[in-house]
Amino acid sequence: MFRNYVNLVKNLSIIHVTGTQNVFFARTLTFFTRVPLNQYNQNLQTLHKNSIESFRHKSKFPKKQQSQETTTDSYDSDEDKDEIKDKYSKVLTINVTSMRVDAILKTALGMSRNKIETEFYENKIRINGTKVAKKSAEVYAGDEIDLIKGPDIRNPDFVIVARIEILSVKPDEDSIAVKVRRCKSLTIEAP
Repeated sequence: MFRNYVNLVKNLSIIHVTGTQNVFFARTLTFFTRVPLNQYNQNLQTLHKNSIESFRHKSKFPKKQQSQETTTDSYDSDEDKDEIKDKYSKVLTINVTSMRVDAILKTALGMSRNKIETEFYENKIRINGTKVAKKSAEVYAGDEIDLIKGPDIRNPDFVIVARIEILSVKPDEDSIAVKVRRCKSLTIEAP
């Protein structure tokens, strides 16, 4: 009676992908199945074919269509010059309601206004190398805003700063689109 049956061991790997974040969960399950010998011989090829199945998890949302613009403005050529490849800095486009120093620092560095206010009262904010007299000081295209983090531990003649360089300003209807280059940790000479 037992000679007519085959014990079939099947390992099944389950992979689950969550959302759009490329997070994978893997789990291996082992199944023991008793299969009749004649059925096992007939379906041996199909069992091995179907042991690995691939699934495509298609997104519900369509990809954004990017418009191809073939205009040659001087503004477009300026943007290409601004985007210098540097692994320590990042070019961002931020939306702010005013061109105040505290608003630009808050949005570009992701800090709260209370922390920026504390840094202002400790005289750690500089625009183009000079101390800021008011935290409501306006900044313009081409300005560099430095937030002093502290002295460099290897060389006391240098300080570590977070630098925001304003590359371009483009006013919209209800906000201002500002293109900035952000460097979160930069070592410069002490002022």
